[in-house]
Amino acid sequence: MEEHRHLAFRSRIAKIFIHLLKTNADFGYRAVADAMSRHGMDPSMLMDILDSNRSIMFQDETLSERWLKTKLSVNDAPVIAGHVDVKAYFSLFLELGLPPTTVDEFDDNYRNRKTRVKITALLKALIKETKPRPTVNALLLAMRECDMDTESVIRALKPS
Repeated sequence: MEEHRHLAFRSRIAKIFIHLLKTNADFGYRAVADAMSRHGMDPSMLMDILDSNRSIMFQDETLSERWLKTKLSVNDAPVIAGHVDVKAYFSLFLELGLPPTTVDEFDDNYRNRKTRVKITALLKALIKETKPRPTVNALLLAMRECDMDTESVIRALKPS
C-alpha cells in the first residue's frame, strides 16, 4: 500500500493481483470470494465482474457510431491525458490492453517527471504500437470502466 499510495484503490487492488500472479500464489475464485465476504463485500458480484461482456459500442445517443470508430492519433494523446484521472491511469491502461509490465516500465522511465507527461507518453506508445489502433470507442469504454469523466474527453475530442 505504501509503495502505491499515489494510485486509486482499484489500481492498488490490480497491483496486488498482479503480484499474486507473479509469485504463483495459490489462490482462485473461492479464495477471492471468501476474502470479499470477510470484508463485507458481496462475492456474488464477482462473477459479473469476471464475465463482464462489455458493450461493443459506448452508449450515448449524441455520438455517431462513425465517430466512435475513429482511430485515435498521436496528436490526441496530450488532449486525452488532460482528462485522465492521474490516480487511476494504471487501471486505464490495463483496460486499454497494455500489459502491466509496460506500464511499470513507464513508471520507472518517467519516475522524476510529472504524471501527465507519463500518461501522454503511455498514450502515444499505445496509439503507435497497438494494431489495430485503439478507437475513441475503446478509450471511452475503458474510461467509463475506471469511473473517469467521459463527458469532458468527448467534448475535447469531438469535432465541432
